[in-house]
Amino acid sequence: MSAAEPWYAEGLRFECTACGKCCRNHGDGFSYVYANRAERQAAARHLGVSLSRFEEEWCRRDRGWFVFRDKGNACVFLDGKGQCSIYAHRPKQCRTFPFWPELLVDEETWEKDVASFCPGAGEGDLYDLTTIRARMKASR
Repeated sequence: MSAAEPWYAEGLRFECTACGKCCRNHGDGFSYVYANRAERQAAARHLGVSLSRFEEEWCRRDRGWFVFRDKGNACVFLDGKGQCSIYAHRPKQCRTFPFWPELLVDEETWEKDVASFCPGAGEGDLYDLTTIRARMKASR
């Protein structure tokens, strides 16, 4: 591996186990789920409510951005079974986890902020460097 290649140049294994652990605040600074207007509209349609009702009931503002409210230490959409109740309509932030630039800074960060709680880290399909980079770009 050259100095220009990232630590994950050989790829990373990941498989979502739908455990809901990524939907909980682990005290690591990743405690908000941001949702753009299209994402909020999709979730509102899924729930059968207007956008304004959705924003009032399930969102709050953080520095001008809409974020999903918390329920305890978890996303408001995490149900009693530990599953996302809007899974098919979840924001790109959720769809691209764990391939976020801030989680892939170095292997230590990955281990602390992903592998320490996520049973899917190190399991399943091998994501190659090209795919990881595409997912990182999509997360923004």
